[in-house]
Amino acid sequence: MSFISLSFTAIFLTSNGQSPAIHYNGKIIDLHVHIGLDEQETKSMSTTQANSLRDILSFMKSIPIDKIGIITMAHKGDMADTRRRNDSIIALSKQYPSLIPICSVHPMDGEEAFVEMARIQKKGVQIIKLHPNTQHFDVSAPEVAAVARKAGELHMILLFDSYSLEDPGEIGKLVLLAATHPDARFIFAHMGLMNFSQLLVIDGLKKYPWFKSNIWMDLSAIAPVLGDSPFREQLVWTIRKIGITQFLFGSDFPIFSPGEAIKGLHAMGLTAAEEKQVCYTNACTLLQIQP
Repeated sequence: MSFISLSFTAIFLTSNGQSPAIHYNGKIIDLHVHIGLDEQETKSMSTTQANSLRDILSFMKSIPIDKIGIITMAHKGDMADTRRRNDSIIALSKQYPSLIPICSVHPMDGEEAFVEMARIQKKGVQIIKLHPNTQHFDVSAPEVAAVARKAGELHMILLFDSYSLEDPGEIGKLVLLAATHPDARFIFAHMGLMNFSQLLVIDGLKKYPWFKSNIWMDLSAIAPVLGDSPFREQLVWTIRKIGITQFLFGSDFPIFSPGEAIKGLHAMGLTAAEEKQVCYTNACTLLQIQP
C-alpha cells in the first residue's frame, strides 16, 4: 500500500501517544495549485516537481481530490498576455470540469484590469489571484482598493498571498482592505504563514455588527511547514478561535505536493469533522458547489 493510501486509512496516535485520531478520508477541493502554461513555467517554481497539466492530472488520480483551483499570474502592463493566460486556464476548465480557473489581473493596470475582470466573470470565473510579492505592489495602494471595489460589484473572490518578508504590516493591510470592502470576498493564502497569529484580529472584528465575515484563509504551505511543529497548538487554537468554517485546503503545488499538504493537515490535530470542513465543505459553501 502506498504512503498516500496509508495517510488516508491509518489510525494515528496523538502527540501524547494515547488518544487515537481518525482522519477525514473523503473528497478534497484543493484551491491552491499553480499551473505552468509553457515549458519554462512548468520548471520555474520547484526544484523537485513540474507543474504541467499532465502533472496535475496525474496526482488527482492517486489522491481523492475532487476539484483543483489552477492559478495563473498576470504581469503588469501586458494585457494581451493577461488575457492569454486567463483564457488558457478557462479553456482547460471547460475541457476538464474538475479544474477551477483562478485567473489574475494586475492592480496597476487600472481600467484595463476592470474590463478583464468583467470579461472573465461573464465566462464563469469566480476567483482572481493577486500576489503582492510577485506582482510587486503594496496592499494599501489605492489601485488595490479599486480592484476590491470592482470585485465586490462583480461578486468575485480575491485570493491574496498573505506573507511578506518585506512588509511586516501586510496582514493588517489585508484585513483592513477586506473589512472596508464588504461586498467582495477574500481568501488569504498561507494563513499569514509565520505571522498567522496576527489574523486573530478577525475574531475581534466579528464582534462588530458591520463586519461581514468575508475573509477565508487557505492552509497552503502553512500546514506542511507548521503542522507538526512546536507552533501546532497555537496554530490550531487560532483556527478554532477565528472559526473553522473560514478555512480551506490548499497544497501550493508544485512547491508542496498534495500528499505533503494532507500529511501536514493531519499532523495539526484537528478532528475528522473539522478536516472535512477544511478539505471540502467550506469550499463547496464558498463556491456554491453542490456537495
